[in-house]
Amino acid sequence: MRNALVIIDPQNDFCDHRGSLYVDGAAADIARLSRYIAERSEDVSAVFISLDSHDSIAIFHPGFWADEEGAHPCAYTLITADDFRSGKWRAASGEHKPFAERLFAAMGRKGEGALMVWPEHCVVSTWGHGIADTLRDALRQWREKTGAPARYVFKGENPYTDQFSIFEGVDDSYPETAFNENLFRQLAEFDSVTFAGEALTHCVQESILHYTRRLGAAEQTVRLLTDCASAVSGFSRDASLSLLAEAGVEFAAVEA
Repeated sequence: MRNALVIIDPQNDFCDHRGSLYVDGAAADIARLSRYIAERSEDVSAVFISLDSHDSIAIFHPGFWADEEGAHPCAYTLITADDFRSGKWRAASGEHKPFAERLFAAMGRKGEGALMVWPEHCVVSTWGHGIADTLRDALRQWREKTGAPARYVFKGENPYTDQFSIFEGVDDSYPETAFNENLFRQLAEFDSVTFAGEALTHCVQESILHYTRRLGAAEQTVRLLTDCASAVSGFSRDASLSLLAEAGVEFAAVEA
């Protein structure tokens, strides 16, 4: 059996209590996942790690937006297409206006109602962009035991669209945010693919749903380590698990 482990965004900004977008429970998730890798290294044929990778000025960060008085929005502000059209919120730089129009058009086509402004997070080359220490140590030991390299997937580098899924952006019309066929083909070759990481309600959920939709009826086991993925505060863990169960995902736990 060839088994792939896909770890979604195990980065300091999500997984460390000092992180700008800490997901409650993520530190414990990383500890359990690190133990899983150490104890089950012979069962893990390959490891894929996604890294949320942003610039400080991005359409989902406060600095991109301004109100009528020039003030930036607070983190967790929701901006609708109507807010944008009315001028309640505008692109702080006039040259960014067409990109905002493009994103809201894409969101409208997908039936998504509002853009969430997140705290500035996972800015490339900062501490928050790095992988959590305990997991980095576990991966080093896995490499030493297996002789295999970990494979990294960078996502979110386009500053003009949010990208939760490792496969595509909310606006998938850019070349770099279109569905990642190469990654899909690599994962589809394994007998099973196990997902873990942060956050269950966003990047983990969307990554798995995009994968299973494309996978269709192929005979492959897709599972989630449920005690290695936590929900963003205010979002429903149960709703995410229900969506994944409907997609045929199996659930497992490190501490079963």
